[in-house]
Amino acid sequence: MSIPCSSSASRSRRLETVIQNRFYRNVELPSFLARENRNTIRKILSDNDLTAITFVAPFLNARQMSLCDLDDARRHEVVEFLKMHADYAAECGYTTFGVPSGPYPGDELRDEAMDAQADSLAQIADYTAQLGMICSIEPLDRYAHKKGLIGPMDEVVPWFKPLHEAHPNLFLHWDSAHEQLGGLGIFNTLELSAPYLSQLHLCDCIDDPSHPCFGDLHMDPAEPPDWKTEGFLTPEIGAEILRRAASFDSPDGVKRFWVKATMSGTRKRSRGNSFSAAGSSPESLWVTEVTPCIILLVWIMAEPPPKRQFSTASAEK
Repeated sequence: MSIPCSSSASRSRRLETVIQNRFYRNVELPSFLARENRNTIRKILSDNDLTAITFVAPFLNARQMSLCDLDDARRHEVVEFLKMHADYAAECGYTTFGVPSGPYPGDELRDEAMDAQADSLAQIADYTAQLGMICSIEPLDRYAHKKGLIGPMDEVVPWFKPLHEAHPNLFLHWDSAHEQLGGLGIFNTLELSAPYLSQLHLCDCIDDPSHPCFGDLHMDPAEPPDWKTEGFLTPEIGAEILRRAASFDSPDGVKRFWVKATMSGTRKRSRGNSFSAAGSSPESLWVTEVTPCIILLVWIMAEPPPKRQFSTASAEK
């Protein structure tokens, strides 16, 4: 579950509140700049047997920083900046350090930018390995909305394979909305990325460029009673994504495979929340008042045990 409160203290209070029913098992949180707050978060996670992930994209975007910057001096600053945030993440007790693709610079500079991105990832992966964390990169849609360099999965996987072999704590984060917008077929890209997946994100989107809500906007999912959506992520498609993911063998180094889902959240909160959950019962669903995507996950939990240790999970970027 994401903790989108405005202050570090309120995030800590919110975290303590949401874990009381033992439903959420993984949380996504930002870096905390104050050591006192990092110590508080680490104690909460440890005392409640929770794992946590952080994605640093907001910090990079706010500073217009890029891991594929073609200026070596600027890119060095980005890598050092992320090492600082990796230190913060490790002090908080997080298990995964998530990084974004840089922006697509155009076809002429693509190869040079991908070499720069690879070098940045290698440095960050080695650094996070020393801290005991997984490093995860999320491929984006390249030509539709977010326009990320690391995008089309048929290109990403052969590029990523030698990186993972050299840096075995480096993994991929698969996002259904980006893959739908990428146009290569969500089940095709899920299968392609399977050997390197540490987590996935169930997220609906509208892929019609003429629609005013086109793109990866973390829209609300289909809801009862009709389960209709203007996007693509019907309950049937979401369930099939999870069935396939649950059938994959876990890559070495992935102790728990987390699924995060963008959803409506509780009736008291607004759009675009996400969650993480333990393998759960219908009773726990009603306690937290969550909606469709969590139900999809419970459907899967009712299936025969998969090969992979399969836990429902995590949070908003």
